Amino acid sequence: MPVIVRRAQEADAANLLALRIALFEETEFMLWEPGEFRDNTEDERQRIVRLNSRPNSLCLVAADREQLVGFLNAMGGQVNRLRHSTALALGVLRSHWGKGVASAMLDEVLAWSRQVGLARIELTVHTTNERAIGVYQRSGFQIEGTRRRSLLVSGRYVDEYLMSVINEA
Repeated sequence: MPVIVRRAQEADAANLLALRIALFEETEFMLWEPGEFRDNTEDERQRIVRLNSRPNSLCLVAADREQLVGFLNAMGGQVNRLRHSTALALGVLRSHWGKGVASAMLDEVLAWSRQVGLARIELTVHTTNERAIGVYQRSGFQIEGTRRRSLLVSGRYVDEYLMSVINEA
């Protein structure tokens, strides 16, 4: 049975929270450090509702049977000059790397972005995360620049690429 990508629902809150925590523990490519993320199930439920209610935001999950194995948050700008854009945060369990989960979520969010009329979709990625960079480039993202020393991970500075897709009008 293939992985299914769908819009997150309020009922996914506990499982999505568990997925986030697992991701933060198994990879240094996520923003949060293990144990630093303090949100609870109600916080997660509210995030799902908030993202899925805004015209330029979206919360997607990827499910393998009943288990959530990936998420993608598209977080749109709230001020007038940013409402045409959204910034992505994406995570996939290591057990599902290389299985097309991230690509499927990116396909879904890019189709949605065109449907709702967004002009810009952006994300940041560690410059050393070659696997993710390749996935993003295959989905049409281009590197715009390098955010030097943008993160401090395990006592060392990490650079990130700023990448984007521009939807032509």
